[in-house]
Amino acid sequence: MHLPVIFTFIAVQVAAQGNPFQAPGPNDVRSPCPALNSLANHGYLPHNGKKISVPMVVKAFKDVMNVGADATTPIGTLGLQASHVLLSTTFNLDDLKQHNFPFEHDGSLSRQDAFFNKNQNFDADIWAQTLSNFDGLENATIPAAANARFARANDSFDRNPKLNYGARQLVTSFLENALFLSVLGNPISGNAPMSFVRPFFEEERLPFDEGWTRPDSETNLETLGAMTALLQLAKPEAVPEGLQIGTQSITDVLNLIDPLTGKVTTVTCALLGLC
Repeated sequence: MHLPVIFTFIAVQVAAQGNPFQAPGPNDVRSPCPALNSLANHGYLPHNGKKISVPMVVKAFKDVMNVGADATTPIGTLGLQASHVLLSTTFNLDDLKQHNFPFEHDGSLSRQDAFFNKNQNFDADIWAQTLSNFDGLENATIPAAANARFARANDSFDRNPKLNYGARQLVTSFLENALFLSVLGNPISGNAPMSFVRPFFEEERLPFDEGWTRPDSETNLETLGAMTALLQLAKPEAVPEGLQIGTQSITDVLNLIDPLTGKVTTVTCALLGLC
């Protein structure tokens, strides 16, 4: 076995065994994204949540969750664009809390909408609403996750008078559901054990103690696109005419392109709720 292969094998084995969880301290920052937060809480990203580079994001997702660079490089790049430091090569996790940019959105599975000033942190009431769609299930299935996503969107439509939920937000919502089903379950079938899902969202902790290990199969843009399509089929709903949920729409969103109009999303229009 060649040395580079040995080192790669060792790195993957260490990630599979799991860094210990450490909750964020008073000077640490976090984002509205449970996946990024959990990687920081286990030290795969800087624990303070600061000065995170794109290579750090790509390496952490690959080593720990087996998510491919085709999906995570754009995520890291979006982080750079959200940075408050012009032309920065790093970002802080709390840069991502800006409403509607780059991927924070209303209708979250575990956060209140920005209108209620609680979109940054985990919200037990919102999560209870999400959990109700998985009652009696050992696994979070694609149909149950589709129901949960649909219910949360409808709740936001009912309660939020300033809801911003267009094509970009819709696709982002599908993508987030596909990601947690893939990394906690299987990138093809979903089926994420609820014993893994709950600590991931409720504590932003990777469920090593519950038996989770790094998935054998890679999650990438192709698998995420296929799963978002399955999520949409599992709970058919009205989508804007001309919008197709799948790999291309995900790629568009990750590149700040409106998947319906093809227009590039700017920071100004996003933060003003105009795109």
